[in-house]
Amino acid sequence: MMKTTIAAALALVVASGAAMAEFKDFTVNGDLVTKGQQEAVATEAISNNPNPHAAIANPQIEDQVRQMVIEYKVMSQYAKKEGLDKQQAVKDDIERMTDMVLMKHAVNEYVKKNPVTEKELKDEYQKESDRWGKTEYRVRHILVKTQDEAKQIIDQINKGASFAKIAAEKSLDEESKDRGGILDWTSASVFTGQLSSAIMGLKKGEMDKAPVQSPAGFHVVKVEDVRPAELYPKYEARKEELRHILLQRKVQAFIHEQVLRAEVKDAK
Repeated sequence: MMKTTIAAALALVVASGAAMAEFKDFTVNGDLVTKGQQEAVATEAISNNPNPHAAIANPQIEDQVRQMVIEYKVMSQYAKKEGLDKQQAVKDDIERMTDMVLMKHAVNEYVKKNPVTEKELKDEYQKESDRWGKTEYRVRHILVKTQDEAKQIIDQINKGASFAKIAAEKSLDEESKDRGGILDWTSASVFTGQLSSAIMGLKKGEMDKAPVQSPAGFHVVKVEDVRPAELYPKYEARKEELRHILLQRKVQAFIHEQVLRAEVKDAK
């Protein structure tokens, strides 16, 4: 439910900044379907699309929404004709849906009043950029299960054994073992466990004297090369994704705050 509500809020923001289809009022068996109702259905459909921008740009969105609304209306009319709206189970479903609809609109109203500002975007971008760091590393590693095996490999390499050859023979990292253990250029911040600090503590050409543990096992780590950071995306390329991330945080915090204020008691 949380994800659905946040997605709907994000879709509302996306839709408000784009050209929504030109919906027009129409009737189904005499029942009026307004432009606003169709736009609401379109926003919901956009929220369920993995690429909301593409969904809005779809030239067929008007026809697709119209068809969806007609189906909803026709089946609703059929259900009422059959007396299904009088059944208790249906009434219970409608009550639950009322809470969900109100929650969605409450979130949407909050989002309208509390948009993500340019300053918030730039501050978040700077935080991410600082986490990435000013240096990128080209690392060579060998991943094994135990610390003892990693120590033995370090000892062999120190005695002249080929790092690349041992990596090809023993490393558990299938993506890098056939390249002699070489990993693509990246920031040390992307590595898990103790790897990040170990890599930042090594100079170009140095191998760590001890095995480095991560959730995957134990690593023999060598820094092949270093360079000034150049892979982190520019602000404009990251801006919209950051907007969605920050908006999601705001909505989650808003809902959490309302929940904390609520008085929840067991029914007597």
